[in-house]
Order: sequence, then structure tokens, then C-alpha cells
Amino acid sequence: MRSSKTYYLPEHVGFYSTNNSESLAIDLSQNIREVLLETIKKRGRASMAVSGGSTPIPLFEALSHLDLDWSKVDLTLVDDRWVESDHKDSNELLVKSHLIKNKAVNVNFVPLKNNASTAKEGQISSEEALKSFTLPFDIVVLGLGTDGHTASLFPCSEEIRSAMDLDNNDCLVATTPTSAPYERLGMTARAIMDAKKVFLHLNGSTKLHALEKAMDLKDVYKMPIYVFLDDGLDIYWSP
Repeated sequence: MRSSKTYYLPEHVGFYSTNNSESLAIDLSQNIREVLLETIKKRGRASMAVSGGSTPIPLFEALSHLDLDWSKVDLTLVDDRWVESDHKDSNELLVKSHLIKNKAVNVNFVPLKNNASTAKEGQISSEEALKSFTLPFDIVVLGLGTDGHTASLFPCSEEIRSAMDLDNNDCLVATTPTSAPYERLGMTARAIMDAKKVFLHLNGSTKLHALEKAMDLKDVYKMPIYVFLDDGLDIYWSP
């Protein structure tokens, strides 16, 4: 795994790359395992939030084969669309299909979606459910859209300013992007930044271009990913 970094990233941001998405997923899964094992040894439990989309599928498959006591891991999503859990666009379905199986079948999974009609109405109940976790999260794994959004922090949403407000102590925020379907419920910028370890998992050159644009604009409302490009972030990328 190479660690040479693109020139525009901050000095203290880690950058790791491999030749393909499968080997990258294995490398990232092993680093996640190390953090989980260390945390479980120290505290008895560990908490992790993962993102949806197509990029993390190889990572989820790799994680499902890891040797560790998954019953001591509390797992949720960084964000999810407000659709039924069996809907093809549900991140919950993605995680259940690709991660919660094999050796990870006993993980304690708490979904974000509940029975409320809207994400906004369901936010309080979902926040209450996450109080069973030891917060802040030990691990957060982010993805990235070409528009600079991560989690459900969309630059086009009306809620972007409150979602990015670092004085907002809510763990979750309901958002409605104009550039993508469905209402969403996801972690606030503050909740992500409070995590003990944040990974950014990327595939393809367009994602690097999005990072470069974020560093050029330096505007968290136009490119929300920018706020996380700081000390402690580790980026994992494959072409």
C-alpha cells in the first residue's frame, strides 16, 4: 500500500492507495480491525458508523470476515435515505447484505430509519436509539460525492448551515437534497468530527478532483468535505 500524497492535501492528512478497490478494502478493513480490537481491549466495547453507496461494498465484505468479537461492536450508519429497510436504495439493506454476515453476524446493529413518516419526525427517536452506544464514535467511515457532499451533508440542502454548525450538538440531522432523491437522516458535522478515528474511502479519479476542488474553494457550505480535511483523517483511495 502506497502512502505518497497528492500535493494539495494538508500535511497531517494520511493518504493511502492501492492499485484496485479490492486490495484497498482489505487494507482498510485491517486498520479498522486494529482500532476495534484496541478499543474493545481498553473499554469492553467499540462503536462504528459506516457509509452507503457502491464504494464500500468490498470493504463490507472484507469486514464480515474479520476475526474479532463482533458482539462487542456497536454499528450504525453515517446516513440513510428515509425509505423502507428492504428498499433497493436503503443503506441499511446494503449493510445487512454485505457486512452483517459471516463472522460479523452478531454485531449490534442500530439502524437510523424508524417508523416515523419523515426523517425530521424520526430524528429524536433515532438519536435516542444511539444513546445505547458509547459516544463519540470510535470509528467513522465516510464516502464522498463529486459535489463535495459526505454523509448527507449536501451543499444544496436547506439544512446545510445547521448541519455544518460545529456548535450543533445533535448527533443527527434530517436533510432534503435538491440534487438527489429522498429525505435523509445522517450525522452532523460535529458528530463526525468528534469521532476518535475518521476514514475517507474513495474510488476513482473524480473523487480526487472533488478533494482538490474542496481545498481550492475552502468553503464548507459549497464543499462540505472540506471541514474534515484536517488532522487525524486517513484517506484510502484506489483508481
